Amino acid sequence: MKALMLHAIGDLRLEQVPMPQPRESEALIRVAAAGICGSDLPRIYEHGTYRFPLIPGHELAGTIAEINGSSDLHPGQAVAIKPLIACGECAYCRSGNLGQCVDYDYLGSRRDGGFAEYVCAPLDNLVPVPEGVPLIEATLCEPAAVALHALHQGDIRPGDVVAILGTGPIGMLLAQWSWYCGASQVILADIDQAKLELAESLTLGITVNSRTSDPIAAVRAASHGQRGADLVIEAAGAAITVAQAIEMARPLGTVVLMGNPSGDVALSQALVSQILRKQLTLRGTWNSNFGALPVDEWQLVLDAAARRRICLGPMISHAVPLEQGPETLEMMHQRREFYTRVVLTNP
Repeated sequence: MKALMLHAIGDLRLEQVPMPQPRESEALIRVAAAGICGSDLPRIYEHGTYRFPLIPGHELAGTIAEINGSSDLHPGQAVAIKPLIACGECAYCRSGNLGQCVDYDYLGSRRDGGFAEYVCAPLDNLVPVPEGVPLIEATLCEPAAVALHALHQGDIRPGDVVAILGTGPIGMLLAQWSWYCGASQVILADIDQAKLELAESLTLGITVNSRTSDPIAAVRAASHGQRGADLVIEAAGAAITVAQAIEMARPLGTVVLMGNPSGDVALSQALVSQILRKQLTLRGTWNSNFGALPVDEWQLVLDAAARRRICLGPMISHAVPLEQGPETLEMMHQRREFYTRVVLTNP
């Protein structure tokens, strides 16, 4: 089969490799489409994967080609694939917190992923894709579940004013979910005007260019009584946006830290004082809920997409064949053109 194989940092090659064989309780999936996550770029070009050679890619959807074991699923069925493979034995797994598993595997970073024509995954990691959801859109099930999980971590409530710092695909999915959960107002801030214009075209909320306007003042102006946001999601991973998130949160508000930091983040005395005096709740978020309890976030994503309560298609700016993967990833790494979500396809 064809696959993009990472041999070393920056050494990604399109190759013919042996077809993977599903282990017991696994399925072989023909990959229809694989999204390129922002985390794939540093994994390929900066710090590498856990071993070499390895096939990257963890935002996947396809059809079942073969099943090795007993399952209600069947060959030919369309599925999205949860990338985290939990051990099922540790205390976190036993309590249902699979995302905190201490001995997990992961498609695309610890074992071969989906930048290929086929991939193997455990049967428990497969989520049926409803009719009406194109497989290319189902690749966004993973980031959409990640966005939903962040809002669950922030305990979003109907009527909340939600501020989102970072307006990439995750930020725009956060906005859609915020409206879905009953937000009264959504404010999106970024320094990239093209991203903000896309968010405006999708009517996702009030947009603020942080290069030319004060996002803290904008959030306060849009909030009830100019108190600030009930919930702030920091999805940019920059020191300045962490500081802005703390400042724009209302007293007794919540700040969810979501963006992977691009460097060290230090809080000034004044910011710590604000956290104390406003009695803010700061929470981290990571991945999504990979189990069924307390809520199956992946199933909720696909159900909402099937009912068009969230729109995944507009998040995709590029759909290119797998064979064009190396040059496409290089384009993204060099930022040679504007993109949101880029998807590799297997026609």
